[in-house]
Amino acid sequence: TEEHTERVVNNSLIIGERLSLPMSIMDELTIVAKLHDIGKIGISEEILLKQGNLSEEEFEIVKTHTEKGYRIVKASNQLDNVAKGVLTHHERWDGKGYPLKLKGESIPLIARIVSIADAYDSMTNNTVYRRALSKEDAIAELNRCSGKQFDPHIVKVFMEYLNESSQEIS
Repeated sequence: TEEHTERVVNNSLIIGERLSLPMSIMDELTIVAKLHDIGKIGISEEILLKQGNLSEEEFEIVKTHTEKGYRIVKASNQLDNVAKGVLTHHERWDGKGYPLKLKGESIPLIARIVSIADAYDSMTNNTVYRRALSKEDAIAELNRCSGKQFDPHIVKVFMEYLNESSQEIS
């Protein structure tokens, strides 16, 4: 959804700023965050909007959105790094992600950032699959998955931001 994408872009840019990324990388990060789910246009709405759990076969279909998105973005020769970011935003730090089973720093940095921003937003907002977690529970889940699903350094940077922003609110 548009709101999800906007939140993923905002959180990705906050992380990028805190990592002091150069403007050229920030521009690519913005585009990857905006386009990370573009491949879902090739997945049937029946699957995307299904209430409850997906079957194993349906989940395998959903997982193809990264490759579909890669092919869409790759059609523009100028966006090679963006296409790779879209392709790899569901890779995991421990190598158990998809579609390439990349591990650690072999996952593009922009994909590692978008992965965390995307996961946090999915956890803290209601979806057709499940109810939202509290901010505290989402933070606990990011910490639990740090070093497994997520780059531990980027999780730490994002946690610092979330803790600072919640202190400002209270």
